[in-house]
Amino acid sequence: MDIMVTMAIALLIGYLLYVYSKWKSFPPGPWGLPIVGYLPWIDKDKPYITLTELARRYGPIYSVSMGSVSTVVVSDAQLIKNALSRDVFSARANLYLTHGIMKGYGLIAAEGEKWKEQRRFVSSFLKGLGVVKVGAKRALMEKKILEGVREAVGMLSRLDGKAEDPHNILLHSIGNVINLVVFGKTWAYDDPQWIWLRRLLADGIKLIGIVGPVNFLPFLRWWPGYNRLLRYLKDGKSETHKVYKEISDGSSTDGEHLLANYKAAMANSQGRHFEEKQMFHVLADMFGAGTDTTLSTLRWFLLFMAVNPSIQSRVREELEKALNGRQDPTLEDMENLPYTMACLFETQRIRVITPLGIPHGTWEETDLGGYRIPRGAMIMVLQWAVHMDPEVWDDPESFRPERFIDSEGKVIKNHHNFMPFQCGKRICLGEEMAKMMLFLFGAGILCRFVVRVLEKGDDLQKALEGNMGITFSPESHHLVFQEKTSVQADGT
Repeated sequence: MDIMVTMAIALLIGYLLYVYSKWKSFPPGPWGLPIVGYLPWIDKDKPYITLTELARRYGPIYSVSMGSVSTVVVSDAQLIKNALSRDVFSARANLYLTHGIMKGYGLIAAEGEKWKEQRRFVSSFLKGLGVVKVGAKRALMEKKILEGVREAVGMLSRLDGKAEDPHNILLHSIGNVINLVVFGKTWAYDDPQWIWLRRLLADGIKLIGIVGPVNFLPFLRWWPGYNRLLRYLKDGKSETHKVYKEISDGSSTDGEHLLANYKAAMANSQGRHFEEKQMFHVLADMFGAGTDTTLSTLRWFLLFMAVNPSIQSRVREELEKALNGRQDPTLEDMENLPYTMACLFETQRIRVITPLGIPHGTWEETDLGGYRIPRGAMIMVLQWAVHMDPEVWDDPESFRPERFIDSEGKVIKNHHNFMPFQCGKRICLGEEMAKMMLFLFGAGILCRFVVRVLEKGDDLQKALEGNMGITFSPESHHLVFQEKTSVQADGT
């Protein structure tokens, strides 16, 4: 009996030592409560601020319990690059929204061989469409984007100097560029189906931010308030796929758009993951992510230009000199517009649209920064902390485009601590297209208009603080787009 007791005690001590050794090798971090973890102390409106403050306390890699999800937060640029370049970190965190609603379909929620196969396919399609860094094919994509720019400029001109939130105009014109790429068609601004799709996109972006706690506290999905919102998201996905089905049924396989190319791949049995349900999710990912990310960044850019009139004036002077009488900037002009490009980069730095990154997961137990990272952990890339690090960026809260200009007056394209599209194996697939669109829309609008902001004081500060949904966007605000000719005529 004594031997059995002794063995039991020895086994218990051994187990406790094993648990302690595992715990000790795990990244440090704050303690939390049972069930909810550290969630009660995370600012629901500005979680990136709370997590950045924790990074300053615990270091560039730390752990935090978010309900039922074991989370590792990484806020150092080199550690992030090291992690995301490794296949073991290419999984998606097991969250309800990616696994419960999206069920691993599409591009954003997909993992493993499905993700690799689908990503290769879409990447190849985009290159064929002209989404490349160099080469004659860029003109194909440029033509599509310029159609959207001209439509946006026309709609802004018709405001006739009236203060307006440009959200809907920009959503329409940017969205139609993406529609051409994804579906091979566009919609009129007042088309009922397009109005519904735009509203659904805007609602979904906000609601996914609101129902975020369901990812970490699964029991909340049965709570009446959350249940109703989740049902709205699920129904919206279902209805959207019905629209895609209708478009697909009327589309052939020989068009120069993603839908046609995907249907051709299904018909040719190009891969084992090419099927209709996956296609609908891929179309939704490409439309939603392609539209919202560019829209949010462009809205931030125009707002910061309006808030900083002297910077805006310098951009316009640079544009006038480079274009030499031409009305529309082209992609070839990018190399001759370092200050304009620096303003776009500074916008992406100071208001990165994914402050918390897109959560990754781990396929198996691994290590990072000298710590043990368990299988299935959620890896949160804290892009906000990287972009707002005062040791790297002097006075990071100030909008200073010259950060991205070198001593020779050239734009700095590859700053070590600048990662607006994340990095590594799951770097944003549409990075090059987003760069094209941001430049052509941003420069195209400033060529034609002087942009002023209506809000002042607290209202302006609220707009600049932004709102967290899937992406980080400015709060609603009103801009005045005054055509340059009228500005010059009245001397203002």
